Amino acid sequence: MERPLEHLYQSLQKLVGLHRQLLDTVRMEHEALINASVKDIQEAVLAKQALIDAVAIAEHERQRHSAELAIIWKKPARDLTINAIIIAIQGRDPKAADQFRTAMNALTVLIKRVGGQNEGNQILVERSLEHLQEMKKNVLG
Repeated sequence: MERPLEHLYQSLQKLVGLHRQLLDTVRMEHEALINASVKDIQEAVLAKQALIDAVAIAEHERQRHSAELAIIWKKPARDLTINAIIIAIQGRDPKAADQFRTAMNALTVLIKRVGGQNEGNQILVERSLEHLQEMKKNVLG
């Protein structure tokens, strides 16, 4: 695998790892919400924010590596998507193409799972707030 491709692949792998950690964290957040543990909720929220910041940095790094590759390949950076890279290297390096494809698929699945878990957590918080509002009405008359 060419050096710029290696750097780009490493960036993808880093993003996959961070998203796995993020999925674990939003699951911990869910458990903390169910248990109504303020301390655990705060820890999960702080951990989630740190991971989101790390994802943003890793994504910036991935974009930088893509831009470097675009210069070498003499292609517009906006056209150099992961799918385009896979197609471009498929013939000369099928193993690398499979690695990119696997990383892209894993990242796509993880992003969907994190999003789904976050939506579930949001619904849980909204229902809890509604329940608290009802209890407040009952207490205050």
